[in-house]
Amino acid sequence: MAGFLAAALTLGGVVPAFADGTGGTAPVPLAVRGAYRDGSVLTAAVGSVAWGGAPTGTAVQWLRDDAPIAGATGGTLRLRAADVGHRVTARATAVVAEQPVVAKSAPHAVQPGTTSEQRLRTSLAALLKALPGRYTVEARELDGGRRLVRVAASKHREPASIFKLFVAYGVFTRIDRGTLSYDDRLASGLTVRTCLRAMIEPSDNYCATDLRQRIGTKWLNRLLHEHGLTGTTFWYDGHRTKTTTTADVAAVLTRLARGQLVSSTSSKRFIRLLETQVWREAIPPGLPDGVRQASKPGTLWTSTGLVETDSAIVWGPRSRYVLVVMGSNGATTGAITRISRVVYRELQGRGGPSFVYDRQQMRATGALVLTAAVSRHSRVLGRYRAGTKVEVIDSMRTRYLVRIRGKVGWIDNARLTLRHPIL
Repeated sequence: MAGFLAAALTLGGVVPAFADGTGGTAPVPLAVRGAYRDGSVLTAAVGSVAWGGAPTGTAVQWLRDDAPIAGATGGTLRLRAADVGHRVTARATAVVAEQPVVAKSAPHAVQPGTTSEQRLRTSLAALLKALPGRYTVEARELDGGRRLVRVAASKHREPASIFKLFVAYGVFTRIDRGTLSYDDRLASGLTVRTCLRAMIEPSDNYCATDLRQRIGTKWLNRLLHEHGLTGTTFWYDGHRTKTTTTADVAAVLTRLARGQLVSSTSSKRFIRLLETQVWREAIPPGLPDGVRQASKPGTLWTSTGLVETDSAIVWGPRSRYVLVVMGSNGATTGAITRISRVVYRELQGRGGPSFVYDRQQMRATGALVLTAAVSRHSRVLGRYRAGTKVEVIDSMRTRYLVRIRGKVGWIDNARLTLRHPIL
């Protein structure tokens, strides 16, 4: 954690006074600057007082859990792995107006940093060599030690359905600016609210197109590039469609998690959508069961093989972090799960049993009518009560292709909800 800490130099608990012609007093400040994570350098400095000049004969002693650190008597201290988990302070003594005075900075716990990052980088490098396919990765800790590990994160990739994060960003931005509302009708006749849900929950491509066309592809590109997401572009000009980087996807999720992407209200709605999406086969199984996550994956067949991607905000017991993995050339969801597990263990420690993906992701909240075709007027295959478990296979806007008790057909999404509770 970067910070600026100050303490008053005192004599017997009393701040020494200096005449300024009006009888005022002033403390002598002790400032400690730097990030409290291993590998960082802390700097202690005793400043000048408002009256009476600078302290003389200053000496600094660094403390770990209130005990002097051997040899740590200079103005700087490089934090090491041995300091992680301990509280470090600086104690300074000086002479001011011929009086000895002492100050002690506030204690701060040292977080994992450089050593942990290098360990994770080494672990990922070894794992990626053994996995099928090719991967780019970014793991970014949002608090705690704020560790960051990247593997080819600036390389341009086919994002598959992760691109819907950028479309949603554009939609929420338009709503925040008052140029779009949730109740506006799209070309399909559906509302923005309805299509937002369908675009994220089952990753519907039709609603994604409706929303992208409504906000404008050129406008969306301009929004992304103006906000530093220069590795991401949408074309849809007949032979090119879209490209992004792992770093851009991670930047969007990082800003979203910190409340810096869109308004507070839109941030909550956006995260809620990601928490309720049904495809949880890649990053989530690498997490212990019960750990909160909000994710958006993607799968796409290309000329070079299967593209598998996933991106998530994870609320771990020690810190929050963002993980983005983009795989190609025969990548698999199982490989992304293994990457997810390695990242979680380094950033959070070992957890309990892993999350188990259940293909029957949803349940009926009311009566369901299963039809043979996407049309509501097609042949009825079955009728089901509230509470029935449902496996989502595909979608066409608000009509979901599902499997119920071995039968495959189409239903409306209005009476479906996620089976697993949102944490």
